[in-house]
Amino acid sequence: MREKKRYLLYKLVGQKLDEKKAKHLVYEAVFSFLGEKTAGKAGASLKEFNPEKQLLVLRCDLKYLEQIIAALALKRFFEGRDIALRLEKISGSVSNLI
Repeated sequence: MREKKRYLLYKLVGQKLDEKKAKHLVYEAVFSFLGEKTAGKAGASLKEFNPEKQLLVLRCDLKYLEQIIAALALKRFFEGRDIALRLEKISGSVSNLI
């Protein structure tokens, strides 16, 4: 059976990042909270990034949605500086987010 996906729109607050660093931030938060095995099952990935508005679109499996939200909510520091990831919206498709 096919796993259902959810797309999450996040806003970065505190630092200006480029796409490479934003991807590193997301994976660091997810791996440190869930561990390598569960993070792989959750399928969290950065789909889109808007550097001007500092908006991220993430994709994850529906089964792990709450765990991904918790992992990103708990991320407070990146590269020694304060950062916050604010959840703006959750959707079943990317087109409904933007």
